[in-house]
Amino acid sequence: MLRTVILIAFLAVVKAGDECIPLSFGEDSIVCVCNSTYCDSISEPQLQENQILWYTSTKDGKRMQSSIINFSNKNKSENDLVLIVNSSQKYQKIFGFGGAMTDAAALNIRSLSIESQRLLLESYYGSTGIGYTFARIPIAGTDFSTRPYTYDDILDDITLSHFKLVEEDDYKIGYLHDIKSIMPNPDSLKILTTSWSAPPWMKVTNSITWGEIFGALKREYYQLYADYIKKFFDAYKERGIHIWGMTPGNEPFDGFIPFFTFNAMAWTPAASAKWTTEFLAPTLSNAGYNPIFIALDDQRFEIPWYPKMMFKNPKAEKLFSGTAVHWYADNYFSPFRLNELHDTYPDKFILLTEACTGSSPLDIRKVILGSWERGQRYALNIIENLSHMVVGWIDWNIALNEDGAPNWAKNYVDSPIIVMPQRDEFYKQPMFYALSHFSKFVPRDSYRILSTGLENNRDIKAIAFLTPEEKIVIVAVNKASSPVAITMKDTNTNNLIDLHLPANSFNTLLYLP
Repeated sequence: MLRTVILIAFLAVVKAGDECIPLSFGEDSIVCVCNSTYCDSISEPQLQENQILWYTSTKDGKRMQSSIINFSNKNKSENDLVLIVNSSQKYQKIFGFGGAMTDAAALNIRSLSIESQRLLLESYYGSTGIGYTFARIPIAGTDFSTRPYTYDDILDDITLSHFKLVEEDDYKIGYLHDIKSIMPNPDSLKILTTSWSAPPWMKVTNSITWGEIFGALKREYYQLYADYIKKFFDAYKERGIHIWGMTPGNEPFDGFIPFFTFNAMAWTPAASAKWTTEFLAPTLSNAGYNPIFIALDDQRFEIPWYPKMMFKNPKAEKLFSGTAVHWYADNYFSPFRLNELHDTYPDKFILLTEACTGSSPLDIRKVILGSWERGQRYALNIIENLSHMVVGWIDWNIALNEDGAPNWAKNYVDSPIIVMPQRDEFYKQPMFYALSHFSKFVPRDSYRILSTGLENNRDIKAIAFLTPEEKIVIVAVNKASSPVAITMKDTNTNNLIDLHLPANSFNTLLYLP
């Protein structure tokens, strides 16, 4: 309660629309510095009829700079490049955006002062933040923990009498409550969970990693592992945390990769379907839990074949509401795989549940402070995935340190927010603002709408939405190193918007049709 009182009192003195304090580390762009008394936020001018609100972030240092412009002459387009927008043609409903509260994220947030911690959480989830409504939490440890562990590592504890949450759970649960206390609508927070591995003694390898043979769950422990997951649900419920959805396991393909270096467990499609439908779901349901079940939680190359094989089990096809995908192989596999999956199961959603930069073995520098290129990768990936029926986009660690740590397996990566505890500061990276251009303006229950005309353009990528408040939102990325003239045409109203998109920029436009 004291933490919440401090938070509310502190946020009362923060001004909306505070500008970025830029800091350069000699990269292609800048970070924005936040501390215990100051952090930039996004101004929200009142949108009038016949006006367009335009937000711009640029490689040369603008961050969510707002301006109000007017529609152009309806009878003439000034530019050869035209984006057609039609809100009458709706596609998937958007679930929202978010990030993961891992052990590493919680430990890094905790390294800051109470005031800085609250501003960091506010930056993502608060009324002056960027509109996050998802939080992904692990069941026990991941590689982004200080050690490999599960909640019951006592050998052959078949009664699960030694099951116990750890200290990091105290931190994560506390921050989840803090997040709910600062959200405009606390009930809008959706918490998604999954497990990286069963206790090693339940697996054929007796290892939390891949081991010497496929690291799968022993068949004789299918029910016991379901009981283990139920204990997690019980423990979090006792602490006031409700789980919205879950997947059977994180990246099931990792458990088949020889000598995989961190927490992983192999699941074939058939085994995943059988365990979830015959053991996990009934166990949770009998205890009063009915989470949304989501298949896969792995890379694009595993769709549509992995869910299709799962859904050969009729119980699984009925139980699972959607498929979760990660972004790590997106550069190598066509996004039309997403369309194929959607067309096969049109009543099941597709949700991107993990993304981060710096994860490739080729990334010598895991954290690059101020990298515009990494922010641009985020923006383009969001456009690509949502243009192919994905309903939401969840980032990985919401905060890391300047080494991309802690990670017990030394699998360091980058994050939209980097904490600097020695100065009680945190840095908002270009990735943070790339996310902002979507998450701040495309709330849950928006619809993606038709936006066409730029499919073959190399420099401009765009997507459009209709919000529950009937606003049109257009997000456009200019990859070119010079400004690009473009016209956006709303075919329902015949309104035209003539723009010069700045060089190397993210742009969001809002208007009432």
